[in-house]
Amino acid sequence: MKSSILNRRAFLKVTAGAGGAMIVSLYLKPQRLSSQNFGKSPEPVPSAYFQIAANGAVTIIAKDPELGQGVRTMLPMLIAEELDVDWKSVKVVQADFNDDKYFGQWAGGSMATPMNWEPLRRTGAAGRVMLITAAAQTWKAPESEITTDAGRVYHHKSNRSTGYGELAAKAAALPVPDLKTVKLKDAKDYKIIGRSQRGCDVPAIVTGKPSYSIDFTVPGMLYAVYEKCPVFNGKPVSANLDDIKKLPGIRHAFLVQGNVQQVPVLGFEVPLEPGVAIVADSWWQAQSARKQLKVVWNEGSGANQSSTEFAKRAEAISKKAPANMLRRDGDVDGALKNAAKVVEAAYAYPFISHATLEPQNCVADFKNG
Repeated sequence: MKSSILNRRAFLKVTAGAGGAMIVSLYLKPQRLSSQNFGKSPEPVPSAYFQIAANGAVTIIAKDPELGQGVRTMLPMLIAEELDVDWKSVKVVQADFNDDKYFGQWAGGSMATPMNWEPLRRTGAAGRVMLITAAAQTWKAPESEITTDAGRVYHHKSNRSTGYGELAAKAAALPVPDLKTVKLKDAKDYKIIGRSQRGCDVPAIVTGKPSYSIDFTVPGMLYAVYEKCPVFNGKPVSANLDDIKKLPGIRHAFLVQGNVQQVPVLGFEVPLEPGVAIVADSWWQAQSARKQLKVVWNEGSGANQSSTEFAKRAEAISKKAPANMLRRDGDVDGALKNAAKVVEAAYAYPFISHATLEPQNCVADFKNG
């Protein structure tokens, strides 16, 4: 495996807010990413921040969209861990979409954790360092003697402690530590990361409060459905489009042979799978028409593939020498050869779609071509 595709340099910008609040914003300046992965990165933009109010309340911004994978809870956890606050007292607020203000506001490919793992932790750690410095100056005590826990700063030698809120204004005025040099917690000291936390959206979700893309409408909005070949990458040859167009509420029905779409945020091309599109005045009309589609498909080479054949190929390949060596520690072959007992086992999983359970959808506003 190649080295990380994202080599970040970051710094903190700190300002004092109303009421003595401390606001820490993370600025990211990624180097150009591999063209085969993500393309060119944007200029430095605020990517995440937290606020400590004078009363000690902590608000953490969740910058990425939540698609059910938990990032709206997970990303703030990274900051909260290193900031050393009580997770139960944290308020999570969703960032608005702003391409100029935030970098990497997208979801997909399980990239939220690796992209944000270190930058967001360093943001929290830098905030904690500033709070410790503020306490040391206030108490005239060495920073090495000061500790933090659950939103409070302690100097056990003098039996003194204070809440983050009381130090917020003073900490906000201090020089920002270098993110590259701030000390991160040892994994054994984690209190939030790696522990089961209830999703911050759960109460709202179970009471039906969130809005989803399927809830949105725009003036003159039409509804579309898309029928794809049951075989991957198969293409439509023909369909009963004339019959479909005669059905109630149907505006358009046409074949899509597939093309490649450039995704600016990611910098790579994503193919639009071939299929049949139906556009109607309502979703029900479009969906009802789709059920009456009669499509002749060119299934292509995919028609000869099957899970059974994949399993046979995997078994045959597993008996060969590794094609790529990612890491080598010690003499594994020698240890197995001289072992008193060797246990072998094979693990497999089916070739299935990695996708959400519900129908995926989006709202698009198309104007002037």
